[in-house]
Amino acid sequence: MGFSLSRLTLRILATALGFTILFVMLYPIIFIILQSLIPERGVILTDLAQVFNYGLTLENYMKAFQDPTFYRAFINSTTMSILSIIISVVVITPAAYAFSRFKFFGRDTLLYVYLILSQVGGGFGIIAVIALFMFLVILNSWGIPIFSMWVLPFIYASGAIPFQTWLIKTYFDSLPKELDEAAFIDGASWSQIVFKIILPASRSAMIIITLFAFMGAWSEFFVANLLRVQTLGAYMFQTAIGQRGEQAPSTFAALALIYALPVIVVYVFAQRYIGEAYRMSAVKG
Repeated sequence: MGFSLSRLTLRILATALGFTILFVMLYPIIFIILQSLIPERGVILTDLAQVFNYGLTLENYMKAFQDPTFYRAFINSTTMSILSIIISVVVITPAAYAFSRFKFFGRDTLLYVYLILSQVGGGFGIIAVIALFMFLVILNSWGIPIFSMWVLPFIYASGAIPFQTWLIKTYFDSLPKELDEAAFIDGASWSQIVFKIILPASRSAMIIITLFAFMGAWSEFFVANLLRVQTLGAYMFQTAIGQRGEQAPSTFAALALIYALPVIVVYVFAQRYIGEAYRMSAVKG
């Protein structure tokens, strides 16, 4: 009896601890949702009791959807994300296949360079952005129109290539070479083997490329702002500050939730494939 009571007590305590941890993790999300539902009066929510004073409304969401600039920024971000996905798949898939299947001079060195580049960040990353901007300015001075939305997908894809090539290469290592050999014997070209044999057999890996390319292009703001491209991130920044510099916290909170929703939805649906790809890569490694 005493043993059963102690186990029941431990379960209750563990459940209470779990709900406490869950609440602590969800509190920022709950906070920003409530902030987005408060009428825009320049009020920053500091206490949940303020919700009863100001009330809740969908006005901030309606304001965003009624703004033509919002739709233009949304279309720009969506277009760049789709183009980034296409460029990433077209470039990374054959590159990862070549690293996985062929032996050539400098292969291992180039792989390690890819690995190092994929881990670079901090100050080195800032220097890379500055160098990129100077390079683009020089091209623009030569009459090459680089301050355009169509340049961004290539920049985003190039930043994703090192890490994703290494990751997908490890995944391709787990695929049997008999697939390639059988297709080659049947007269398939290398492009057909890569895009019609290996790519369909690597659905999990392709979803990873798609997810990372989409997240990188959708959430990037700094380079787009440098090139003066009106993305959803730039629209959020301009709307939150306002034309005269006034703060708009509730509007910003609503836009932030709209901005984050596509990434959350894509990640939720792709989570199973991400785990599968990482498990196969880990087992092979």
